[in-house]
Amino acid sequence: MKKVFIVTHLARKSDDKGCFTDETSGNFPSRFQRGFTLVELLVVIAIIATLAAIATLGSQQMIANAANTKCMNNLRQIGTAMGTYVTEHSGQLPYSNDPLTVGFSHWTAPLPKLLDVGEGSVKFPLRSDYDKATAVHPFNCPTCKTKFRTYAANMNAMCFLGQGGNYALRNMSSAPNLAALVLLADDTQADPAPKNNGKGVFDSSTFVSQIGARHNGKANMLFADFHVESRSRESLTPSVNLLPKYN
Repeated sequence: MKKVFIVTHLARKSDDKGCFTDETSGNFPSRFQRGFTLVELLVVIAIIATLAAIATLGSQQMIANAANTKCMNNLRQIGTAMGTYVTEHSGQLPYSNDPLTVGFSHWTAPLPKLLDVGEGSVKFPLRSDYDKATAVHPFNCPTCKTKFRTYAANMNAMCFLGQGGNYALRNMSSAPNLAALVLLADDTQADPAPKNNGKGVFDSSTFVSQIGARHNGKANMLFADFHVESRSRESLTPSVNLLPKYN
């Protein structure tokens, strides 16, 4: 026991407070004094990269969800204006373009005027102001900043003047199921190329190519009872959701 005590005593040194410290500890550095091995560094880098990727994806999803919400709010505003027009015109749905062109929705059409963004508005005194991809009004989907007026209208339900003049005015009473009838939807012109060939209109034979899919593979749609929902264009049935051509 005496020899053990002597060895231990020699290996330890008392500080000025009477506490013993190991004099030989400096010969055996800790993990932090030695640094990390290459494998440990690679593991740490991989963990950081994974966390950064998760954070980025989460941010992108939040941005996409916010844009989708704004798009649906746009359609609700248009639906409110459409409801006002229908009430003031004995149930008649509004025409959706000017006398010279086909598309939705032109500066001179009733709905932009009702929303105070069309002809005569203070915010958009010129059509060139209105027809900009970056113009903030209900007819521009916030997801797209490269195209303007990024919604399409059902030609079988809404009247089109000018080049589409063979589509007569339609009354809401002619629709057998207002909750199923699609009036407006996202247009493909705001989708990524090469499928960005939207024309601002669709009917029972062209809806699959003309209704967009830019919101998580679906389109936001305004129905004739003025509710809005996100649906796949392939889920639509022409005889139920689009109506036959009406003259």
